[in-house]
Amino acid sequence: MTDARHVLVLASTFPASESDPVPAFVRDQVIAMKALHPDTHFTVLAPHDERSGTRDHVVHDDYDEHRFHYAWPRSLEQLTGRGIMPALKANKLLYAAIPMLFLGEYRATLRLARRVKPTLLYAHWFTPQAIVAGWVSKRTGIPFAFTTHASDVEVWRRIPVIGPRLVRSTARTASAMTAVSSRSAAKLTRFLDEPDASRVEIIPMGVEIPAATDVAALRSSSRAELGLGDSLVFLFMGRLVEKKGVPYLLEALASRGAELGDWRLVIAGDGPIADELAAKVTELGLDAHVHFAGYVTGDDKERYLSVADVFVVPSIIASDGDAEGLPVSLLEGLSYGLPCVATFESGADDIVTDGVDGFLCPQADAPALGDALVRAAQLDTDAHALLASNARALSTTYSWPAVAARHDIALLGR
Repeated sequence: MTDARHVLVLASTFPASESDPVPAFVRDQVIAMKALHPDTHFTVLAPHDERSGTRDHVVHDDYDEHRFHYAWPRSLEQLTGRGIMPALKANKLLYAAIPMLFLGEYRATLRLARRVKPTLLYAHWFTPQAIVAGWVSKRTGIPFAFTTHASDVEVWRRIPVIGPRLVRSTARTASAMTAVSSRSAAKLTRFLDEPDASRVEIIPMGVEIPAATDVAALRSSSRAELGLGDSLVFLFMGRLVEKKGVPYLLEALASRGAELGDWRLVIAGDGPIADELAAKVTELGLDAHVHFAGYVTGDDKERYLSVADVFVVPSIIASDGDAEGLPVSLLEGLSYGLPCVATFESGADDIVTDGVDGFLCPQADAPALGDALVRAAQLDTDAHALLASNARALSTTYSWPAVAARHDIALLGR
């Protein structure tokens, strides 16, 4: 039987190419769901971003990508792609672009929906995508669903009366709602009454699972290639923004580094606080130990994951309330069998059991983070092998085929 489903995916963060330093989990989800049901058509709508070299329309193997402009002058189109809250924190003038983003996305979604006639509008992030999807759904009769990732709902608590009403009305009319972690779900359900709160299903994003034999082979060749020798390698991968908590990681290693012998920290990512972090490395006397790799993808990402000894996710709740949902990078570290050290506030406590398949510690606490790093780094051979096996086993639960099947049931009802 031919599957006539057509999903119009709305996202504010979507990479324009393989080398684009924009998180790719929405794209990866689309590809995984397409593999599950090849006859389903996927169209993606996202804002233009000059930094990513976006184009109006690109046809890919698994989906059609459409982009829309939302601000004039075009220099104001910097709200999306790298994260709305970090963009606002870096440039307060961008608050003026928020109404333009809502209006631009509404017009583009309505126009595209009328043209391609999807059977479902699927929004990633509540603000603005789910809200816009709800408006378009009322105009067209096309059902909509959404996934909340982090603090994209919580911002509406700052707007008395109108904010909570908007969240409740959007949730009430959505055909399905998912959240990537229990913390993200709680931020949404705090606004809702039953039975709407019970309709929110927790489904994280997914990860590709490498073969253990491939990881071992890549590790031996990449160690020499990257000049790491026999050093103990800690790896952080992610956007360099406040909520990632990297300053606490630097402080933890500065205070406990003497116990760790010959160690290196690889910081793989870019972002607005890159210069601030580089200055802190120098201030703490860590220049010989810390390497800024910049944004990595593809083979480079695989190399760094293969050579790492400990993967670190030191996330915090930022001063403006921005917070993680559940970082895909954590799942990537687990899939490589790495001892992962993560804060509770990263969302890792949804899936990681301390001392079994990773290590957990409180946020913004350099001493506690240092203790966890030492525990992970000083595992004996047998304990390390057991934890690595447990981590890989855990990660298979979040392989893209498994996660896509859960999204398929929750969103499309099949």
